Amino acid sequence: MGIFFGVPIVGVLIALGAVVAEQLLAVIAAVLFQKEIMLDVYNHLGFFIVAAAVIEEAFKYIAVSQILRKIFDLRGMKLIFSAIMAGLFFGLTEVFLVLVSNGKNITDIKNLGNDTLFSLLTVILVHILTIFMISVLVAVRREDKIFNAFKIIIPPTLVHLLYNFLVIQKGEYTIWLVSVTLAVVFLVDLFILFFSFRDIN
Repeated sequence: MGIFFGVPIVGVLIALGAVVAEQLLAVIAAVLFQKEIMLDVYNHLGFFIVAAAVIEEAFKYIAVSQILRKIFDLRGMKLIFSAIMAGLFFGLTEVFLVLVSNGKNITDIKNLGNDTLFSLLTVILVHILTIFMISVLVAVRREDKIFNAFKIIIPPTLVHLLYNFLVIQKGEYTIWLVSVTLAVVFLVDLFILFFSFRDIN
């Protein structure tokens, strides 16, 4: 029962931790470059968006490898399912913060347009899918230690950046492209899980 209460808290805390780290990065950038990080950075795929994706995936990796695996002592499929749950709450926390930052609350969701609801849903899905990928790679232990922290973080970060790029474009086929991308990532996650199943512990 502790897992059902603890894992969601982990998801919320790493989401908040990532937000704090991103804000610190924004402050450092403002000091170094004498330029405030404004909301318009989210309108193009620049340094801050890339850094934010790296930060978020790094926090997920730390949560899976250090908290869920070592502190909670989870292994195998328990680790993977717990990571997916943490990713769900990470995504829900981010959606909540997005709503709050736009002067809205949870009850306002029913009044949002379909495009906005789709965007919020995909925010949750991208966090679930990336932490799913991380958890499978963490759960696989090979003697040659091919999956170190750096190599584990790179693939989900690229997925995250691709998602950000598609959302930023806001083109005619954005919804279709995002849907296909997330579906492909889900299949890739299952592919990795299937071919790594024997090594998962």
